[in-house]
Amino acid sequence: MKNLRQILASSLFLLSLFSFASITSADNGLSVTVTPPLFQLTIGPGENFTSVLKIVNNNAYDVTYYAQVVDMQANGEAGQSKFIPIIGPPDPALATSELARWMKIPSTPVIVKAGKTADIPFTVTIPSNAEPGGHYAAILVGTQPLAGTTTGTQLKVSSYVSSLLFVRVKGDVIETGRIRDFTPDQSLYQTPKANFVLRFENTGNTHLQPQGDVTIYNMWGKERGKVLINQDSNFGNVLPKTIRRFEFSWEGEQSVFDIGRYSAIVTLTFGQDEKKNISATAYFWVVPVVPVAITLGTFIVFILLLAWFIRRYIRRALMLERERYGISPTVPQPKAPIFETMMEPLREGVVDLRKVTGQAQNLAAPAPQTLNVYQPQGSLTLSQFINKYRLFFIFVVVLLICIVSAWIYLEKVLIPERNFTIESVISNDEGTSSQQ
Repeated sequence: MKNLRQILASSLFLLSLFSFASITSADNGLSVTVTPPLFQLTIGPGENFTSVLKIVNNNAYDVTYYAQVVDMQANGEAGQSKFIPIIGPPDPALATSELARWMKIPSTPVIVKAGKTADIPFTVTIPSNAEPGGHYAAILVGTQPLAGTTTGTQLKVSSYVSSLLFVRVKGDVIETGRIRDFTPDQSLYQTPKANFVLRFENTGNTHLQPQGDVTIYNMWGKERGKVLINQDSNFGNVLPKTIRRFEFSWEGEQSVFDIGRYSAIVTLTFGQDEKKNISATAYFWVVPVVPVAITLGTFIVFILLLAWFIRRYIRRALMLERERYGISPTVPQPKAPIFETMMEPLREGVVDLRKVTGQAQNLAAPAPQTLNVYQPQGSLTLSQFINKYRLFFIFVVVLLICIVSAWIYLEKVLIPERNFTIESVISNDEGTSSQQ
């Protein structure tokens, strides 16, 4: 009997993979819809609950429907479920946990007129010795009854959909959980696009619905996306002693400015009796190779140019000092103040600039200890002045370009918000083949 029960459970699980979650299922053009797709109840030991399940016939002809109650268990981390039919006498070891045996539902078929609806009443009676915590079952509705024999596993099945029942029995209810993993699928991306996996483990004895969000920040702490998890939804529950996997994809705006290390922070809240919070952080890099190589190359060229210009300026200052004292490069030069030495090229530039503007005759006489190295010998044309100091002008232009580029970069990267796209995959099928 136990083997038959296991085989039938496996058959029902395979069946569930081909039907949609408590909404609509079709077989050869035949459709069936049930509502609501999910009951979430809190009942005390010895109490009962009565309600109805509504069947909608969307077909153009009358259809006969059959309903049956089965127990439900989680199957894997993708939100799928395994349905276990009631077969044989009750197992004393499971008498306090088999929700399907606590439910009463009419065994007679229901004929629903074309385009009409019908109600299937059911009652849940909780035994006085029921275990506190979560208990789970489903009402399967189809166009054929589930039938098994004592010698085989033949199931007469056409189309089935389900309405799930999550029953929370009052008592010593434990609501505990944790984030097992929160990671991107890789640590380095060339474009702002990442896939994340969040695995939540329920370590208590009742179902939990973790709710919260995942916020993505760039390296400057600016928000670049927010993923809402299970908000404004009754689905996405995690059954006791199981792990559920949530997957989502984030795609940010293409921008060379938003490169660097990103952080994704998930914050979840769960619990009905007492709200509990947990969080985790994942890191990843967005580094577009070509733009970064161009930027890095430009920066290196600027540094090399700056170093070369400084060295050339120092050589020029030393040469002017030697000319001022009239000494050969091989003869030791008298020590002069460093500041005065470094100012010599600037003084020469001022003298040349005055030559260009025709004001050379107004130059003040040099200090007595200074030779007349910069006495004007005639006016300079503008082209001669530019040609003489062309390296200086090139350096100034490059410096301005770098300053403007840095300003544009900071302005763009510090934008509070950018466009982004979120694709959240909370469960495979919200229904028969899903854990709700």
